[in-house]
Amino acid sequence: MTLSSLSGLDAALLLLRDVPRRSEEYEAADDADLVAVTRLVAELSRIAAAHGVLAAGQIAHRSRPELGGQGLARREGSRTVEELLTTTMGVTGREAAAVVRVGRLSQETGPFESVAAGLVDGTVSVQAADAIRTGLGGAESLDPGLLSRAAELLCGEAQRLDPDRLRKRAREVRDELDAAGIADRESALRARRSLRRIDLRDGMKRIIWDYDPESAGVIDEVYDRATSPRRGGPRFVDPQQAERAASIERDDRSTEQLASDAFTELLRQAASVDPGVLVGKGAPAVRVIVSAESLESGAGHGVIEGSGESVSLATVERLACANGTRKVLVDSLGRVLDLGREQRLYSANQRIALAVRDGGCLWPGCDRPPSWTEAHHIDHWARDGGRTDLDRGVLLCRHHHLRLHNEGWQVTLRAGRYRLQPPPGPGPGPGRAAVMLETKSRAMREHLAARSTA
Repeated sequence: MTLSSLSGLDAALLLLRDVPRRSEEYEAADDADLVAVTRLVAELSRIAAAHGVLAAGQIAHRSRPELGGQGLARREGSRTVEELLTTTMGVTGREAAAVVRVGRLSQETGPFESVAAGLVDGTVSVQAADAIRTGLGGAESLDPGLLSRAAELLCGEAQRLDPDRLRKRAREVRDELDAAGIADRESALRARRSLRRIDLRDGMKRIIWDYDPESAGVIDEVYDRATSPRRGGPRFVDPQQAERAASIERDDRSTEQLASDAFTELLRQAASVDPGVLVGKGAPAVRVIVSAESLESGAGHGVIEGSGESVSLATVERLACANGTRKVLVDSLGRVLDLGREQRLYSANQRIALAVRDGGCLWPGCDRPPSWTEAHHIDHWARDGGRTDLDRGVLLCRHHHLRLHNEGWQVTLRAGRYRLQPPPGPGPGPGRAAVMLETKSRAMREHLAARSTA
């Protein structure tokens, strides 16, 4: 780094230190100014981080293993580059590792050149760049031009997606471009599964469990059933389920203790466990969504409901053999055909259909899976004479379902598309134009894309 760059950073730091930081100013600020400050701070952070990334990339290069004790990190008294950065940057080991990965990425001139450029100009954060690189990992055999266009696309999506959602989106893009590699990546993830027991000195035991996406379809559902009332999961209309949820909320055990006791009891009772007593009705199962065309042609893949992870058709067929299948008919607009149930509550079959169509809470930006949602009637049951038909219902998590009813939001259906209409009135939320609601189901998005190009 040149002396002029150091001087520039020093001058910028002095200016930033002179900006008033008084809590009373922020208490007196209006809503728009508070939101504007968060955006400015985010941009400042991205630009500052770009300098750190460029420096980290050079430090890593000057500390490469073949230099041994003459490497920069070793000469500074650190064993690794990451250890040096945890001290100089004041970050955790995991954060330092991400900075090093992205620092090396910033020096690339290959498929990820657009990501490196975004880092330097401050439009892509360190976390977003790492999400793109790791999310596209495993597809290095693709044509470099194709991979480059995918990285460029994701740089644009980084402006609206947080790093966790961006990483998930990057994996979706990778699987769309490299469908042939899904089975290999699935196998690689499964090969990494492990469960380790550690004996602690005070007599406690610790389990470290790394499990693959398919196993997560069962394990995560059990965990959610055991703890979701405490963690803001769905409300229950069935009296027995509602009472069980209320008892969990009143329980003086922590959420972690509830989960530990639930899994202990499952292991104790093993195959004879009564799931209605412990974690809700019905045995948990992996639910995979796959198109009929893929099953008939043998080409394509399935998507695990809730997580959105890809599985090969071989896995789909194995699960279908063990657990059976349920057909859900969808039209060209993504609407599940009406099951003709004119009742107050959505049935279990209708809930499955809504989960296939919506993929989770439809509220923009929400990532709650179907198991955490409630079926909302877009037409009020009593006031509007609303029907309990599939096209008159959408999935919303408890938080957003309550917000919709309490704040006056509305979901409307027009030309086969659902829209979220903010309540009237002033402020950054109310009074805005309606927002188009997009399905959270990756399988449904792929279905709609295939139909649009057919």
